[in-house]
Order: sequence, then C-alpha cells, then structure tokens
Amino acid sequence: MKATMKRYKSYFPAVCFLLGLLMLTGTAVGSEPQEKRPLKNITILCYHHISHGPPNDPITIPEGLFAQQIEYLRTHGYNFISAQDLLDAQKGKRVLPAKPVLLTFDDAYVSYHDFVVPLLTRLHIPSVVAVVGRWIDDPPPKLVAPVMSWKQLRELARNPLVEIASHTFGLHTGIRYTSQGNVGPAAAVYEYFPMEQRYETDAEFRRRLGADMLFQKRLFEEKIGKAPRILVWPYGRYNKIGVEEAERFGMPITFTTEEGLNSVEDLHAARRFFLEYDTMVNFIKFISMKNPKPMLRAVQVDLDLIYDPSPFQMNKNLGMLIDRLVAMKVNTVFLQAFADPDGDGVVDSTYFPNRVLPVRANIFPWACHQISIRNINVYAWMPTLSLKIPDKGLQHEISVKDCRNGKDRTKLSPFHPKTKELLGKLYEDMARHSLIAGVLFQDDAVVDDNEDCNTYALASFYNCVHREDQREPSAEPFYGYENAPDPDDASWIGFKTSRLSALLETLKEKVRRYRPEARFARNIFSEAILNPESEKWFAQSFDDYLHRYDYTVVMAYPQMEGHGNDWYHWLNRLTDAVGLKDKGFSRTVFKIQTYDWTHNRWVSDGDLVKEIRTLEENGVRHIGYYPDNVFENRPGLKDIKMEMSIRDFPFVPKGIIE
Repeated sequence: MKATMKRYKSYFPAVCFLLGLLMLTGTAVGSEPQEKRPLKNITILCYHHISHGPPNDPITIPEGLFAQQIEYLRTHGYNFISAQDLLDAQKGKRVLPAKPVLLTFDDAYVSYHDFVVPLLTRLHIPSVVAVVGRWIDDPPPKLVAPVMSWKQLRELARNPLVEIASHTFGLHTGIRYTSQGNVGPAAAVYEYFPMEQRYETDAEFRRRLGADMLFQKRLFEEKIGKAPRILVWPYGRYNKIGVEEAERFGMPITFTTEEGLNSVEDLHAARRFFLEYDTMVNFIKFISMKNPKPMLRAVQVDLDLIYDPSPFQMNKNLGMLIDRLVAMKVNTVFLQAFADPDGDGVVDSTYFPNRVLPVRANIFPWACHQISIRNINVYAWMPTLSLKIPDKGLQHEISVKDCRNGKDRTKLSPFHPKTKELLGKLYEDMARHSLIAGVLFQDDAVVDDNEDCNTYALASFYNCVHREDQREPSAEPFYGYENAPDPDDASWIGFKTSRLSALLETLKEKVRRYRPEARFARNIFSEAILNPESEKWFAQSFDDYLHRYDYTVVMAYPQMEGHGNDWYHWLNRLTDAVGLKDKGFSRTVFKIQTYDWTHNRWVSDGDLVKEIRTLEENGVRHIGYYPDNVFENRPGLKDIKMEMSIRDFPFVPKGIIE
C-alpha cells in the first residue's frame, strides 16, 4: 500500500493544496466576485404612528417631520416602489429602478388612515401597512395610539397604492421560554411548559406558527376580501422555520427590523430601517448608512464564577454581574455557555438544555435574557472540539489522534462526520433556547502540527488526491498514524485549516436556523497574526478569519506571551500587523488579559488602562477583556469603565421583551 502511494507523491501536495485553497475561499464570506454578488440597493423604511401633535413616544414621528422625510426622498434620487413591485422582481418579472425605497407602517395605527394614506395618495406613493389581527377587535391598553377598524381597513384595501400585510394574528406578544420564567417574542422562542418541565418541540413550534398564519389568512379573507402576501415579524424576531411556514401560507416576503439594504434574492427576511423621532440630519445619515458602526466594547464572562447551586444566591450573583456591566456601559458580553469548573479546558457539561452533554444547570438562556434586556448584546461563548462526551467508546472513535504515537487527544476530530453531527446538535439546542446576538467560537478550534491522525483525517487527506480510492475509511495500517503526512507539508497544513473552517461554517448554519441574524466571532492566537508560518501549529489563518467571521477576536495577551515587560512594543507590532489587512481594524476585537496566569496575579488597573489607550491610539476600534471577577472587583470598575464605556457611541440592539 505504501508503494502505491509513492506513485502519487509527486503531485498530491499540489492537488491537496489547491483543494484546501478552494475550501478556504469557496465558502468564505466576501469571496464571491463582486459582479456576481446580489445587488443590495433596496431600502425599506419602518414607521409606526405619525402624530398630529408633539410625539410622546420614541416610535412616534410628527406629521411635519414625516413630510420632510418624504420630500427628501423624492428630491434625492429615491424611487418609491410597491409590494407588487417586490413580488414581481422576486419572480424575475421586472427590474427595480435605481435606489428603490418601500414605505412600511407597523401596527395599523389610525394615523395611517387619516393622514399618511391621503398624503401618499396625492403624491402617488405606495406603502404597506402591517395589521395585528387580534388588536383590531381587542387592542392592548398600552398602545401608543388607537388602531384602525376593519371598516377602515376594507376602505384601504380598495386603494391600489396600499398593501395590507400580516403582522400575525396573535404572535405580537411574549411567551415564557426559560425555566426561570423569562418572556420572549412568541414568533421566535420555544415555549417552556412548567407543569411538564419541558420545551416546545420543533413540530409544536411549527404547528403553533402555522395555526396563527392560517387563522390570520382566513380573517383577512373574511374582513377585507384578500389574503396577506407579506408577513411582518413582531419585534423583528423570527427563525427559518417561521419563514418556511410564511411561504407555505402564501407570504414569500417577510420583514424584520434588522437594519440594512436588501437584494431581490433575500426578501424572505428583508431588512428595514427602524425609524424613531430624530432630526432630519440624522435621518439622512441613517438611511444613507453614513453612521459608522458602533465600536465594540466587550467583557468575556465565566458563568462558572456566577453559578451557585442555590437559586437565591445564583440570582444574587447574576444581579451583581449585571449591575457591574451596566455601570461599565459595555455593549457586548461573551458569555460562557459551557461548564468548566475545574478549568482544565475540557467541556463535559453545559448551562443549557441539549442532546449531547449533561446539563450542570439550565441557566444560560436565563442569564442571556437578563443581560440582553439591559441593551447589551450577548454572544454565546461556545466550545468546538474540546468535548468529553458520556459515551467513552464514541469518544475514542472520534477523538483527535496524536501523529507521533496514535494516542487520543482530549478533543474531537474535525474530520469525523460524527463530530459534525454532535456539535451540530449542541449548537442547535443552544440557539433554539437562547435569544443570543451571536456566537464566539472558543480557541479550542485548533489542530496542531502533531494532529490529526484520526482514521477519517488521514483518509480525507489522501483521498483528496487518490480519488479512485473511495472506500470508507477503516483501521487498516494505511490509515494509521504511521502514515502521517509531514507536519511541514503546506498542503496538509492548508487542508487542516480549511476543514476546521468548513466545520465551523456548518455550525454557523445550525445556529442561523433558529437565530438567522446571529453574528459570529472566533478566537485567534496572536502568534497566528504576527507569524503566519505558525498556521501549522494552530491551523489558524487570519486572512481566512477576516472573510468568514463578523469579528476575529485576537487574544492580545502580552503577559501570557512572555512580553509583560515589553507590552508596549509588542502591542504595537500586533496592531501594525492587523492594520495592514483590509478591514483589519473593522473586524478585529483586541481582547486583553486582566489576569497574569504565569505569575498568578491580576494585572494592575493602571497597566490595563495604558494597554487600552495604546490600542486606541493605534486605531483599534473594538476592545474586550478577560477574565472578569465581580466578587473581587477585578478589574477595578472605577478605572476600567472610563476606557470600556460606550458613552460616546451609544448602542441599542434589537429589543427583547421584558
């Protein structure tokens, strides 16, 4: 068998290198040629109540200001389009004009009937109004203004410039979705049944949404004579199961409140600019997307430190943490979703319900909710390979193998299909039960130069060249660690890097099924940026990260890297290396260490402030730190909050129900 392989030695490095390159670029965000990307030029504006007098609510806009905004759009090259135009464009029946803009109005306030439609009709401007079916006959007591009647809606239905959309019948509300009693958007969370101590299943969730859409469809047909063709998600929250159900009930276009432009190809969950009472200057900046994205200020939090077996003490601990985060005025928390109380880096339990690992305590969804409603985005800090599953036999089968002796490493092989299956379930379950803003992939997504000689790893690598050999990998000597590739082989290094990235792409899609607007960050070692040749030690590529992830979180740990006494020059080297990359600063979070693990002591607050200011002076936009200890006030709140506060660039994530 070894002799057979020698015939391919002359060309398999080049072939595998090309395959690795294709894998690296084929699924990378931004890798598609510019001319082939969908044109994102459709602007959709989201209004609510338009008031005759002064507004008494942030989502209310005075009539005069609304008229100014419409006049600005009319005179600055925007072309108003209708819902029919979108539907036709989606089917390829028409081409939209330059700078197309669609006006939408949520909740069906009577001001739409009395003021908006008469004004827009005179200007021959189409619009969409979203109706919550239940509210027409039974409006909630705390609405910002009265809603229309069915009689008024029937009148509007005859206006060719008006499209009446569904805002669901009864899903514009909250339901319990954690065991602790938190309430979240009914169209996006899985209900928790306390009497049965269980969660809604995928099938039950689908049936609940489908029943609501069917009822609303029949209600529209009865009351206004036509079924809805567009669905507007309450609170802007949704998942892909909901999108599938909407299409099944004749609504191929749905609207969210995620900001941004749209292409004809992505109208299944179209983004809208959520308009609030503000100045015309800010309106122009807003719709022109001239406002820079907010700088990220992040704290990475160990939930192990907050956990306590006593629910009373646990609640008290979480309250202390939240008070600290609010006082610090950060906008992002990387929150530990797994349990690692002994700190060995091997994960054998979690803080959320799942089908893979034991649950130490079901507290992550609760903690995530409590932090999020304080206008702080929560990223689930998740493990990738360093898992210890209960099935010891399966653990052995799918473990990374040491290429020097064939022994198991305490992490799972990214090449094994069962690894992808298990991790997929783990990430699905986390996203299903938690209203996260994103995911931070743990720094255990690495394969060093002595890894991975798992059967599937070697078979995958060799079969990328020896394409005629399509047998299932086996335990034959050919696939054993004795046949490990040269650790310095560029094709082997690139192949490992690409397979790790491909695995994480799969996990991203698992999360997006339940949290479609989630963002993704991945930890990277500083050495992978300073010394690109170190890719063989970690299977990490900074260039690849910048394409694939919303944020690359570099562990800017001078003390851990042995540069504590020369941290200034070391940080300068690191920022210089990042700054040379396209979008380097806009997509990289510099995470500094607050604890010196080498000398078992906290880094002084004074030194931390100096490090942060050095980063800022060098042009760094996004900064975080780890670890945080609320009980010891480390780092010291008084000094660190002046650097971590977002007071100069306020950030408000999408709302989550209290």
